[in-house]
Amino acid sequence: MTGLHPSLPTVDVVIPAYNAETFIAKTLESVAKQSYPIQSVIVVNDGSIDDTEARILQCIQSFPHLNIILINQENAGLSAARNAGIRRSGADYIALLDADDLWSSEKLSNQVQLFSNSPMNHLGVVYCAYLLINEQDQLLSSTPKSVIAPTLRGNVYQKLLLGNFISGSGSSVLIKRSVFSETGLFDEDLRACEDWDMWMRIAKKYQFDFINEPLVSIRVHQNNMQKDAMRMLSAELMVLNKFTECGEENTFLLWKIRTYLMNKGLNASSIPGFEKCCTKLQSQLRGWRMDIASTLLAPLRTLANNYLNQKHK
Repeated sequence: MTGLHPSLPTVDVVIPAYNAETFIAKTLESVAKQSYPIQSVIVVNDGSIDDTEARILQCIQSFPHLNIILINQENAGLSAARNAGIRRSGADYIALLDADDLWSSEKLSNQVQLFSNSPMNHLGVVYCAYLLINEQDQLLSSTPKSVIAPTLRGNVYQKLLLGNFISGSGSSVLIKRSVFSETGLFDEDLRACEDWDMWMRIAKKYQFDFINEPLVSIRVHQNNMQKDAMRMLSAELMVLNKFTECGEENTFLLWKIRTYLMNKGLNASSIPGFEKCCTKLQSQLRGWRMDIASTLLAPLRTLANNYLNQKHK
């Protein structure tokens, strides 16, 4: 849709892109097919060394109605790229989209409608179900269920302490822009789990809701960060450290990290970033406290192995 209606809430799309030459045109094409009018599409080229910028410039010519704004910056990571786009946005809502994912044409329309009609007084995020696809846009045959359905709505903070149950990607969310004024932007020190960290911060103050339809296709390929187990473990440790520094507890995440260390026969000091953690957390992951935890966890080794194989495979 090309025109903006003065009575409709405005939406900006923020797309961080790093070495995205293969998929960025398809991603922008899916944005161009949205039935809801878009104020601007802010693409942040995060120091790509391939032809990402050239592909984006071609799309600016191919989709003039999208008002694509290209921001080029030195490589600073996903969170920094998202933050650059959020700062540039002036719309009522911000839709995040990874540079290799795809939207169905009604994605934004359905989410804005839910925002407008919701009985929730403090709704900050609307997300949706999604599909997993491969590099050829085909549904992953190895997925037990083709649709990854959402489950959490309302006040979801306590449930989010157990894991990121909002989405497998930021591409499914529509966020009220004013939310960031209270929660702050994405944590640029996190190289993974940045979505989970943000959803928890938002959930402390706002409610969540969802569209139970697969409006997003999330691409899984060899370069997906989720496959890097040590990077994920390091990011989870940084998230846990943020809890500890604030005087809060996340018993599940502490258990998960202890279980991983025990099963792999690793010392906590081998996790990148461990030396930056607060003294309290360091003491919880080594010495006599870790010895006691290992003893208590030993009978659950089989269960833990099954859990970790599912999370890190």
